[in-house]
Amino acid sequence: MVRDGREPDRTSAPVSASLRDLSHTGMSLFSPRLAPDGIHIMYDTLMTVRNQVEAEVRPRGGQSFKVSGFVIWFRADDARPGHYIFGMTFDVPLPAGPLPVA
Repeated sequence: MVRDGREPDRTSAPVSASLRDLSHTGMSLFSPRLAPDGIHIMYDTLMTVRNQVEAEVRPRGGQSFKVSGFVIWFRADDARPGHYIFGMTFDVPLPAGPLPVA
């Protein structure tokens, strides 16, 4: 879900995405949508007010967990026309130790 940075009560509907990479401080995802319900995950790197991304990560055979943060880069997915890859940094890093997704 994307939360509007200027109007925090304005949120998008949930969008399914696939996890690409995960670290303690952020993750990257494959997504079919760049602007769910017209709220963009990122407008450009010069924005003074950024939209927040709130996600629930559901690893296969593992415990789901929630993260939130901001998109710091995105690009078109060359392997899947019409899809995107984006990277986000977490507001709060994941706890030290093994990552919850293998």
